[in-house]
Amino acid sequence: MTQPEQNPLLPRLCVIGEADPYLANLLQRFAQKAGLRIRRAKTGEALLEITLREPPALVIPDPDLPGKRRGWEAAQALGNHRVPLIVCTWMSAAEAGQLIGIEFIYLQKPDIHYLNFTSALRKAGIISSPQ
Repeated sequence: MTQPEQNPLLPRLCVIGEADPYLANLLQRFAQKAGLRIRRAKTGEALLEITLREPPALVIPDPDLPGKRRGWEAAQALGNHRVPLIVCTWMSAAEAGQLIGIEFIYLQKPDIHYLNFTSALRKAGIISSPQ
């Protein structure tokens, strides 16, 4: 996937749209530890708005993110923007794939560990070596 142009003075942006505040904090800590700058979204609309305003290196959408446009709908809309997606969900990878319908990297809730997270970052091309 092609990466958006980044300001070389700022760390790459990661947009996190997670409905569960505990998991959102965990993902934020993991992303910051991996050297990413964070923006958080509490609705699908906010996820899209942030992503369109400041193109990120990575988006982590929760398909269950609330709003007029749910998380899975926001993820579908991001398919045209060629931004890597790490979908973090309770659903199986197959169920999430049927719902979202575009390419993504999968993280299974609730058992998310830093090593799983960095593995997903490597698959997305965000990091190249183990952190």
